Amino acid sequence: MNQHISLTILTKNEQENINKNFDWLKNIKTINEIIVVDDFSTDKTKDIFKSKIGNHQKLKIYQRKLDGDFSSQRQFSVSKSTNNWILWLDADEIPSPLMIEFLTKFFPTKHTHAYSFIRQELFCGFQLNYGQSKQKIIRLFDKNKGKFIGKVHEIWSTNRSKDTNIVFFHYSNQNITQILEKINFYTDIRANQLFQNKISTNIFQIISYPTAKFFQNYIFKLGFLDGLPGIILSLFMSFHSFLVRAKLWHLYKQSSST
Repeated sequence: MNQHISLTILTKNEQENINKNFDWLKNIKTINEIIVVDDFSTDKTKDIFKSKIGNHQKLKIYQRKLDGDFSSQRQFSVSKSTNNWILWLDADEIPSPLMIEFLTKFFPTKHTHAYSFIRQELFCGFQLNYGQSKQKIIRLFDKNKGKFIGKVHEIWSTNRSKDTNIVFFHYSNQNITQILEKINFYTDIRANQLFQNKISTNIFQIISYPTAKFFQNYIFKLGFLDGLPGIILSLFMSFHSFLVRAKLWHLYKQSSST
């Protein structure tokens, strides 16, 4: 008998993504439980999710304020699951046909506590093959064998994980306005986290960190092979690094003037 899986997902005003990206869900018999932790959406996110599940699946929806700590929010969703094995996805992610097949037939390998998959980035409608793309990320795990770490860009930390070469697709930034909004949101969280940990910055870091980030993604990770979308995304990631430190500098400036 295959292993039952709980799907967990965090949402906030995700009605468009839920409507587009989750038609595959009701056909997977191994996923018998869906846990949605919603940050007080004002759109129809919850209602649309109800239309995406099969008769064999139970939907649990909890409202909980995010407060900038994604690991805490993810861990809360895990605590509400009845199955040991957890699949976590975001609203802007879609499993490939191979990943759907893997989940449909899933039975854990002995002594394996988690499985990683390759996240394929799609940026403004372009599939990226280098730079930030094709990261191996744990997305299926035994909830008793690890925990989420990191307030931002959280990961599941465990031992005895197994890598797969199976892809899932990430449609995170479909226009320039969207990526700017996300950069502003995530850099706020990261700068405040560094400030609370009493980590300061200086002019050298404000200049060198974004520069190094650009060369890492565009040169060393071969982002230039993705053409114009590759350089645009590499510059945005560099701007993300700059904005974290600029906001951190401003937090210290505000603190010293009060």
